[in-house]
Amino acid sequence: MKRSIIVTMAVSVVLSIYAFGSQGHEKTGKIRVGTYDNRAIAIAYSTSEYNPVAAKMAELKKAEAAGDTARVRELNEWGPKMQRQLHRQGFCRVPVDDLLAFVKDKFPEVAAKTGVDLISMQCDYAGANIEIIDLTHELVALFKPSEQTLKNIEEIGKTAPLDLDALRGDEGKD
Repeated sequence: MKRSIIVTMAVSVVLSIYAFGSQGHEKTGKIRVGTYDNRAIAIAYSTSEYNPVAAKMAELKKAEAAGDTARVRELNEWGPKMQRQLHRQGFCRVPVDDLLAFVKDKFPEVAAKTGVDLISMQCDYAGANIEIIDLTHELVALFKPSEQTLKNIEEIGKTAPLDLDALRGDEGKD
């Protein structure tokens, strides 16, 4: 009889922990949503080890030396396309899930450290039981930014994101 009571209590505790989620929810009674400024993520990524530009430049030189015109053309098309996308992500409100993919395995650690229940670029509405937590700095840190990169991120954070149409030279391109 005692054993069944203990087992029942243990199962109840485990189910309660599972049902009520992270420590943030337990502390405040609110669902904690971690958000971030996508522009900061793009800037942090652009100077990180994950940015493939240096490798692509080396590959371009190798293709040029080998006379591989098809690969040279492909790489020459990739560069401007990548640059346009990073500009959109770095100055406008454009998703950066492709950039976060490199550090996404560290999200559970960030969530545990900050007590958030979920991480998303933005929250368009938050009811009374929702608490919004800015995780921009925690996520930027995953890219190991330099001091200069952090200064650039701080500066862009002082301005509102641009409208996509405001980027010059970006009209009608992919």
